[in-house]
This record gives sequence, C-alpha cells and structure tokens, in this order.
Amino acid sequence: MISRTLAILLLLTPLLAGAAEAVPYLLTAAAKGDVQMVQAMLDSGVSPNTKDVEGITALMYAARKGSAEVAKALLDKGADINARDGDGWTALMFATKKGFVDTVQVLLAAHADIAVRDQSGWSALGLAATSGYNEIVDLLIKQGASPNSKSDDGRTMLMYAAKVGDVPTIQTLIENGADLTARDRFGATAVMYAAREGHSAALRTLLDAGAKVDDMDHTKWTALNWAIKKNRLESAQTLVLMGANVNSKDSEGVSLLQYAVDTGSVPLVKLLLDSGADVKARDQYGLTALVYAMKNRKPEIAKLIKDAGGSY
Repeated sequence: MISRTLAILLLLTPLLAGAAEAVPYLLTAAAKGDVQMVQAMLDSGVSPNTKDVEGITALMYAARKGSAEVAKALLDKGADINARDGDGWTALMFATKKGFVDTVQVLLAAHADIAVRDQSGWSALGLAATSGYNEIVDLLIKQGASPNSKSDDGRTMLMYAAKVGDVPTIQTLIENGADLTARDRFGATAVMYAAREGHSAALRTLLDAGAKVDDMDHTKWTALNWAIKKNRLESAQTLVLMGANVNSKDSEGVSLLQYAVDTGSVPLVKLLLDSGADVKARDQYGLTALVYAMKNRKPEIAKLIKDAGGSY
C-alpha cells in the first residue's frame, strides 16, 4: 500500500512546479499542525521561509497555532527563527501572545532572540507579562530577559502585571529581581498601578515584598490617592492597613479626605475618618473637607465630617 507521505508527494507534484503556487499550502499545513504534510513539502523543496503577503512565515503560522512539532520541522529545515512580519513580530512573539508554552520552549531551545521588539516597542517578555502567562515569563527570564526591562513608554513588566492584578507574574518578577522602586515617566510605581485598578491581592504582594506604600508621583499622588480617586474601597482599606499616610496632600494641597468627599463615597470617607484623617485640613485655597461636602451637596458626608469635628 502506498505510504501517506508518498501519496502527499504525488498530490503535491503539480503544485510544486512554481514556488508561488506552493505558498498557501505550506502555510495552511503549518497552521493546521499537519506535520507530515509540512515535512513532505519541505522534503520536496518548498522553502521553510515561505511567507504570506503580510510577511508572516510558516514558522509564525505554526507558532501562533501552538504547533510545536511543525515548528521543529521547519527549524530543522532552516527556517529563520528571528524573521519578522510587517509589524515586527517574530515567531516567539506569536507563541508568547497565545500562551503556547511548548512552542515557546521549542523556539527558545533554537535560540530565538528574546530581546527583539516589534514596531510598537513590545518584546516577548512584555507580551507574556501583560497576557498573564506566568510560566512563559519565567522561561524568558531564565533565558536572560531582564525582569526590569521597560516598554517604550517607560513602564516596567512589574507595572503591567500590577495593572492587571496578575499575582503569580508579580511574584515571579520579584523573585527574579524586579525593581520595586521603579517609576514610569509620570513617577508612578507598580503599587500605584495596582491601587488604581483595584487589585488588592497584588497590592499586598508588592507591599509584603518591600514596596513603599507612600511613594509619590510627579503630582504628589500616592497609591492611596489613586485608590480613592477611582473609588477602590478594598484597595484603600488594604493600603491603610499597610500603613498608608491618610493625611498626605497632593501638589495643590488637596487632602485625601477631600478627594474622598469628591467621589461621594460614604465608605471611603468613613475609612479615612476612622483612620485619623485631619478633618480641618485645607487645600491651597483654604477650603476644608466640609466645604467640599457642602459644595458637592453631600449632606450625609457633611454630617459625618461635622460629627468628627470638621468646620468651614
């Protein structure tokens, strides 16, 4: 009986007469994970670096579909592991973005360049850190990727992980030396990213690891400022419990209590009052929290402040 590989070759013979005709068949086979078809085509002379009109190669097709065996076959035939498509993406980036650990391992074993960035400034580590693929983050760091690398806008991988509340990735980055004091171009820290998105578990992880709770950005906002501004009660409670200063003021002299009044959140106002917030603090215009409450027509909050000793 004729073998499957030979049958494939016979079927492909008319297709392989011209390279242009063969292009879609190799890419389709790679995307489907059909190792025998891919191997037969490669053995018949089809280029392992075949690509589509967008510059996406057969290896990239295999990578973004998680076809590790096809990736191996293509690499064994000389596929360019660091080829880039029109957006600057490599096979490693495709596999990383989709979370295909086995394929990432194959590509790393074949010495894929982990430092490459696409046209938007993203590296494979950045894609893994923002997608929640902690195992891939760990693999990339072990291959030499820096846990302190930054995106083009100055944000670290720790900031991205904090922003989405990815505790396992945060832990992996910290264990591998991520800088807890790093700041973005606005002076914000990873703690601030976690606070403003309401990720309390991420906050605790960062603070337990030694991150500072009262660091200020360029406008003198702390993580507690961000939690209050975004009405993140649980995060605010976590920060207060971890020792956040409830009487800090921003660059315009506005207190945390005044920001809480602006949100209209009774629980946040109560939290600050119960934690010792100064009810008589004034902003740069001499206004107190009680004035803020009256101006915003918040009678319940105004009463809380009055009962706590607040005044005009």
